[in-house]
Amino acid sequence: MIRDLKKNILFNIIGYTGFTGVLRVIIGVVSQKVIAVFLGASGLAILASFRNLIEILTSFSSVGSRSGIISKTASEKNRGTARVFLNSVVSLFLCASFFLGLILLWNKKWVLESLQLGFEHIKLIQVIVFIVPFMALSVLMEAVLSGLKAYKPVANIQLLIAFITTIFMVVLIYFFGLYGALTALVCRPVFSFLFYLVYFKKSYALVSFLKNYKPDFSKVKDLLPYISMTLISAGFVQVIEIWLRNLISSEIDLESAGFWTAMNNISSHYFTFVSFVFTLYVLPKFSENNLTFKLYSESKLILKTLLSFVTPALCLLYFFRTPIVQLLYSSDFLEITPLFKWQLTADWFRVIFLVFAYYIVAKRRLVDYFIIELFSFSVFIGLSTSLVNPYGIEGVVMANAIRYAGCLILIVFLLRKKLFS
Repeated sequence: MIRDLKKNILFNIIGYTGFTGVLRVIIGVVSQKVIAVFLGASGLAILASFRNLIEILTSFSSVGSRSGIISKTASEKNRGTARVFLNSVVSLFLCASFFLGLILLWNKKWVLESLQLGFEHIKLIQVIVFIVPFMALSVLMEAVLSGLKAYKPVANIQLLIAFITTIFMVVLIYFFGLYGALTALVCRPVFSFLFYLVYFKKSYALVSFLKNYKPDFSKVKDLLPYISMTLISAGFVQVIEIWLRNLISSEIDLESAGFWTAMNNISSHYFTFVSFVFTLYVLPKFSENNLTFKLYSESKLILKTLLSFVTPALCLLYFFRTPIVQLLYSSDFLEITPLFKWQLTADWFRVIFLVFAYYIVAKRRLVDYFIIELFSFSVFIGLSTSLVNPYGIEGVVMANAIRYAGCLILIVFLLRKKLFS
């Protein structure tokens, strides 16, 4: 039994990324605690919106092609073709970063207002313009390693990035407050780029990237389905989060927006190792050209293994929600404890939903993808708007749980022929 588990790649990924994920959570505890003590709930909300901006820039500078690069790297066996493909992607990323930087520079005042930041923070926006290419190239290197199923280097590098960024943030918050925290977030993409670059240089992958550099943009056409799927998803997700914080701020107050952000942050902490499984195992597995592949049996195996870890972990989180909130934040944040039942329910449905969603991404089923995304965002926005007044921030989390339950039902319906054939 133990020997079989050691041979199970999915089990090994869950085990190793789970271990590094725990370490990242511990590191995150430090930064969240410092933010809660020094900046409070309102500062947490502003930082989260600023982080959303960085995520938007990362997605658009890499033209939303991360999943496509993972899939292409996993399926492409010809090294020459792979090199030309990656050369083309680098050129595409640099062009996208240049135009994105110009747009950001041109609209910097509007961006500051949307993030509820003052004009004194304008220098940070100007600095971000020059960091955008680093965001894109970091995505490229991480995606290549994920496609090669190099889960240990990816997990180690991301752990190191989290550690360095947290130290940097704690020091800057202590000396400069909110401005220091924002500066630390700006520096994170640079740290990420440097660490991935050092690994690629040591592994000789950088040489194969640059050898006989000949971009051919016709090779990028395979990424178009992934680009269209990811840009819509990434753009909407980050923009909706910023919009929801502004909605909660206007309907209730900025502090309540910070409490909702705190619940989201806790969710993102424990969802860290789960996301590794999807990018390092599920997507490459579904992208392989395997004639014997059966969606039902493969998804059943993945869910059986995954839920055996996820379900007990979510139950433990619910029972220990009060000490967790006090550990991560402070007693001032205890009013988010009623949100746990809805957030954990949402994340349980989300895990199951994502297994099938990654099949749609791997097989580039664009129509199904757009139907699900339209349904997801419409339900979430509609329910959040209608439930925030009677239920406060709990209504927004309720809307999230209903959304993922509905998305799971919808995606099973759309894949019914493939699942039960």
